[in-house]
Amino acid sequence: MFRKQIAVFTAFAERSVARFPAESRALGIGRSIIALAQATILIFTPASHLFVPVGGNEIEIGCSSPAQAASLYCLAPSADRQSLNLILLALLLIVASGFMPRFLTVVHFWVSLSVGQSISLPDGGDAVAQVVTFFLILACVNDRRTWHWQRPDGGVRHKGSVWQGIAWAGWWGLRLQVAYVYLNSSLAKLPVGPWSEGSATYYVVRMENFGAAGLFADAFRWATDFTLVALLSAWGTILAETLIALFLVRRGSWQVVAAVASVSLHVLIILQIGIVSFGFIMVGAVICAASRGLDTYAPQAARLLRAHAGQPEPVRKAGAAPRPEPVREPV
Repeated sequence: MFRKQIAVFTAFAERSVARFPAESRALGIGRSIIALAQATILIFTPASHLFVPVGGNEIEIGCSSPAQAASLYCLAPSADRQSLNLILLALLLIVASGFMPRFLTVVHFWVSLSVGQSISLPDGGDAVAQVVTFFLILACVNDRRTWHWQRPDGGVRHKGSVWQGIAWAGWWGLRLQVAYVYLNSSLAKLPVGPWSEGSATYYVVRMENFGAAGLFADAFRWATDFTLVALLSAWGTILAETLIALFLVRRGSWQVVAAVASVSLHVLIILQIGIVSFGFIMVGAVICAASRGLDTYAPQAARLLRAHAGQPEPVRKAGAAPRPEPVREPV
């Protein structure tokens, strides 16, 4: 009986690996969103704010651990930090362009490590980016396109390579890690009084240094004056995070629902209290984790919209590779 179960699981895993799309436009879009979100940190925040001086002296960057020692700021400790920021920014923009995804995922991880391990004022997005970009190295290892915007050709020639199995395992690791982040966030809120009683967002939007600001500040403060709105926004956040976590480990269209829920949640948070880079890093991470469902159902949705609008299907150029048929994933 035990051997039979192993044989069934092995056959199931082999089918899943063989059907895994190593060349994914959705995965590329998620990578670009993460890289651009990280780039905004370096564009809009000078080095004097990323490395906060203490007592008038420039802060010392910790380089004791192996991860810290690999940071650009530790490899070039005497260089001007603003110049180092510009180097990392240039690398992030190249990554966001989609060039050579198989190799530049390594560069992306190194940039994420440099920023996350060295700056004085990290946020949750920096930590998430380090983990996600590590798994992207594995998930993109069999993506042999020059640009990740190119249409996938199915990668038939490389389906049987060991890289295909590594890519599948890397994507699953990414998928489980992002689901864990959301599930952990939702469960951590439950024992906290303001969240469990539904008043958390009421107080958050009114915080002096972290509350609602900008164009919609008054609107959010006015809306959360209503008890029902405050309750729905607090408990709705917990519910949304839980559903995103659960849907990411489901297949097909459930992954699309997770991506839509993540975009909606983080756009609302950005409009409410800012934290733009964190929000878009999380959105990019969810798009990467849900890439298989998005690759299958997004083209179908686009064709339905074109048909509803009475627009003809785009004509492919002569000699162009045929569009691969979407395959429903077994897991």
